[in-house]
Parts: sequence; C-alpha cells; structure tokens
Amino acid sequence: MTRVFIKEIHMISFGKFEDKKIRFDENFNLIYGKNETGKSTVTSFIEGLLYGFDEGKNKKSFSYKKEAYKPNLSYKYAGSGIFNKDGIDLKVTRNFEDGSYKLINLSSGEEISSKQSHLGFPGEYILDMNYDIYKNYLTSFQGQKSEKKAREKLIESLANQDIDYDFSANKAIRILDDRLNKLGSDRAYTKPYLKVKTEIKEIEDRLYEIKSFKKSYEKDFKRLDYNKKRQKVLREKYDREKEKIESYKKYRANQNYKDYKKWTDELYKINESIASYSDVFGLDEEYFQDLGYDLGQSKNPQSSTSKYLIFIFFLLSLFLGFSINKYFYLLALALLGVFIFLVNSSKNTEDSRNDLSQYNKLRARFLKYNSLKKEKEKIEDVLSILRNQDIKLGESPFDLEDYENYDIEKAELKLDSYLDDLDKINGEISRDEKNLVSIEEKIEDEVDLVDRLHFLEKRQREIENEKKAINLAKNTIKRIIDENRNDFTNLNKRANQIIKEISKNSFDSIIFDEKLNPKIRTREGYDMMLDQLSKGFMDQLSFALKLSINEEAFSKIFMVYDDAFINYDLERLRNALFILLDAASFRQIIYFTCHDREREVFESEGIKINYLDMEDV
Repeated sequence: MTRVFIKEIHMISFGKFEDKKIRFDENFNLIYGKNETGKSTVTSFIEGLLYGFDEGKNKKSFSYKKEAYKPNLSYKYAGSGIFNKDGIDLKVTRNFEDGSYKLINLSSGEEISSKQSHLGFPGEYILDMNYDIYKNYLTSFQGQKSEKKAREKLIESLANQDIDYDFSANKAIRILDDRLNKLGSDRAYTKPYLKVKTEIKEIEDRLYEIKSFKKSYEKDFKRLDYNKKRQKVLREKYDREKEKIESYKKYRANQNYKDYKKWTDELYKINESIASYSDVFGLDEEYFQDLGYDLGQSKNPQSSTSKYLIFIFFLLSLFLGFSINKYFYLLALALLGVFIFLVNSSKNTEDSRNDLSQYNKLRARFLKYNSLKKEKEKIEDVLSILRNQDIKLGESPFDLEDYENYDIEKAELKLDSYLDDLDKINGEISRDEKNLVSIEEKIEDEVDLVDRLHFLEKRQREIENEKKAINLAKNTIKRIIDENRNDFTNLNKRANQIIKEISKNSFDSIIFDEKLNPKIRTREGYDMMLDQLSKGFMDQLSFALKLSINEEAFSKIFMVYDDAFINYDLERLRNALFILLDAASFRQIIYFTCHDREREVFESEGIKINYLDMEDV
C-alpha cells in the first residue's frame, strides 16, 4: 500500500514564522512547544499546503483560518513542503493569498498538471484522499470529533477494505449512475443513447426514401435513354431533310445564276438593239398623232379628184376651142395657166406621198423601239427578282432526282414538324435530366449515410453494452457492499486491542457498528450509553478508532497529533505513546505537545526519537 511521509516544510511567510524550515524523520517525531509557540500554526501550514484553506472546496471561499495566519509584517503569504510518496519526492509550493500552487516531481523535474481551480489537488494526489478524510482521520486534536460526512466516506472505504482507498463503493455507484444518466434512456431526448437511436431511425428513413428514389431513377433513366435514342433518330432525319432542302436551295441558286446570266446577256443584246433606234429617242405617241394629222390634210381625196376633173376639162376645152372659136389661143392661154396649176398640184401630191412613206417608216421604227423597251423592262424585272434570290454558281452536293417536282414548302413544313417533335423530346429529356440530377443529389450521400448508419449501430451496441456493463457493475458493487457492510471484524479487533492496552481491560468489549457508532459492554454484561462515558475515555475511543481505521484503510500514511492525549493520565499516556511508536514502524507520526511528559516517557525507556523544540525552530 501507499506510504507517504513529510520530509520538510518551509514556511516562507506564514503566521508568526518567516523563512523557517522544519525537517521531519520518516518515523516518530515529537515536537515540543509551550502554548503560543506555533504548534498549531505548523499543523495548519501542513493542511494548507495540501488542501488550501477552503475546506476542500473546488473554488475559493472565505476562510477564517486563512485570515488568522496571514502575516502582518510581510507582503508574502507562502510556503512549500516536500512529501515522499513511495520513494518519490514531491514538492508542493503554495501562495496562500490566492490559493495557487505548484506540484513538482523532484525526481523527474516535471510539474504535475492539474486544474488550478481544484484547490485541494495536491493533497488528493499525494494522499489519495479528500480534505474531509484528512482533517478527521489523519489528524487528531484534543476533543476532536469526526464529522458525519467524513464518517460516511470512511464507512465506504471500510466496507470495501479489500479494495484500494481510491475506490469508493457509493462514489462508484454515483459515478456509474452519472454515466448512465449521461448515456441516457429512451426518454432522454438530449442524451447520447436516444440521440443515436433517433439518428439511426432518421437515417433508415432516409435510406428507405433513397431506395424509392433509386427506383424512380431507374425508370426515369430508361425513359431518358429511350428519348435520347428517339432524339438521335429524329435529329438524323432532320439533318438529312435540312441538307436536302439546303441542297435544293443551292441548286436553285445555281439555276438562278444561270438565269441571271442568260437574262443579263439578253439585256445586253436588247440594249444594243435599242441603241440602233437613236432616231426615235425622245419621240412619243403624241408626236406621231400630230404628224399623222398633218399628213392626212395634204392628201385630201376631194382635192385630187377636182384636179383630175380640171385636167380633163382643160383637154376638152382645148379641143373644143380650136373647133369653135378663133380666140381659142386666149382661152388656151388661160387654160394653160390652169393646166400649170394642176401640174403643180400633182407635184405637191407626190411629195405628200413621200412624206407619208417616211412617216410610216419612222412610226414602224418607233413601235419596234417601244417593243424593245418593254422587253428590256421585262428582263430588268426578271433580273431584279433574281437579284433578290440566292445566286450562286456551283455544283449541288445532293442528288435531286426530280428537281422540277421537288416541293420545297412541303419539305420545310416537314422540317418544322421535325423541330416540333425535337422540341417535345428535348423538353422530356431536360425534365428527366433535371429529375435525375435532383435524385442524384438526394441519393449521392447514400454511401456516407450507410457508413454513418453502421457507425451509429456500432455506437448503439457499444452504449447498450456499456449500460449493461454499468448495471452489472452496480449490481456487483451493491452485492459486495451488502456482503461486507457488517464486516468490521478487523477494525473492531484492533480497536478493542488498543482500548484494552490503554484502559487496562476496564470493559468487556467495544464494537463499532456499520455507522462507526461504538457499543460498549461492561464486564458485568451491561451496555453503556455514550453520555455515561468520561471525556478521557471518549478521547481513547477516538484514538483507537482513528488508528484502527488508518491501519485498515490507509496503512502507511503519516498522522499528525496535537495534544491528543492531554486528558490521559500518565499510565494511559505511556500506553498510547508505545502504541504510536509501534505504528511509527510503518507510518510517520508527528506528535505535537505542550508538556514534557511525552519526552520523559521516551527518555525513561531510553527510546531515541526525533525531538524538536519549537523554541529552536
């Protein structure tokens, strides 16, 4: 079992002491000092080093003891001590002003880490016990009584005396219950167990939903594949038909080029022909109408007939004149004038005929000119139309079997129907692809969900197994407690031995029950009430109980006594000191006294111990 003793303490500034060191023997130490020499200060210093002055609390609180030992003449309030635990020196330094401390392993030089808010950590680490146990059972003062809280913790340790003190049955059960509480149940919605179960259910629902999504995915994928095949076939038809139409348009553009060239050549010829009719340029129909009217007047038929009649009359007159009158020559002369007039009229008529012929020729040329102009206009209209169409020279890449009968409008309508069908198919494909993407997003974490489910199922099994193990441990601990609750044989045997050695067999038996309450029976067989016992005997009971408990529970941890035997007579003191001396073979005893009796007992027996006088400290 663990052995702990104090090697030395260094009171840097504490109470009345300034820079004072005390070295202890690892066995028995008798420290003498009159009242007000600082014995209690030393015991309080040891307690303060280990646990602070906050009565074992994990946070700072007001302490009268802390205020009582605060130095008046120094700004420091600190000290240190070296404790040996199983051969390893551990140094504790503490600032009593703020409670801070350091715990250093002197063998390795390393600082032992802890939460600084845990003010009692050095003591719990070194002694493996809390403040209440230390205060009530490792230290003994005149008239000291055990607190109920400390007694309960001791009962736990004694009920489990085969187990290290670190193990507290009730504490273990509380820890196990706390762990069960942290794991939770089917009703604890914020605890891991139900959280895991809830998440498992959620993931299972998600995976079931994903399974249905995957069925829909397969259906949509098949429809998408079918539509893509349809799209491919229809696209090929569309491309072929479009190529055919484009080929037709290219062919037609080629034909348009040829027609355009042909009509351009025709226009050139027409222009050349028109150029040969320059004499009628600028003439119009009105001109010929006016000219025709003038020519019509000059060749009046009535005037011509008159001329012929006059000529005939002249000839008749000439013939008759010679035969009738001798003045025929005068008449002949007159008639000759008439004849000359008639001859001139005849010449004018001939000129008129020539003018008419010229008119007719000119008019004919004018009409031909007009005809050429109209033909030119028609050619120009054709060229204009051709210019508004595709005109391209080249070979058609597509073999049109029947160019003349190819219905381009019908082909383009068919092409439009292909586009309509493609639009519908593309819409279905787009919808299916969106659905597939949506489904893929919903099922893409399936693998992660399955992995998470497996992890959670494993975690659930671990929690369930842990809960079973905890319940099994609790039942086992409770069974052990029940089996050992009344097993105080060793404690009672040792306590009776100590009492008998001190009190000279004044009583028949002393038995401590499961609550550490003493039952005392006299030699006459009577049970005594506690209020019937003397104060000195009560001190003896306390001494016997504490030493017995230390031997049972702590074995080799130092004990501090401060005038614990002041109410003993000399014989009982002698017996108690020898019992402590025997105990010092296994544990360190630090005994403070204000009397010389203890030193005299040891000197009378020639027993050497580590003796210190507070005056020399």
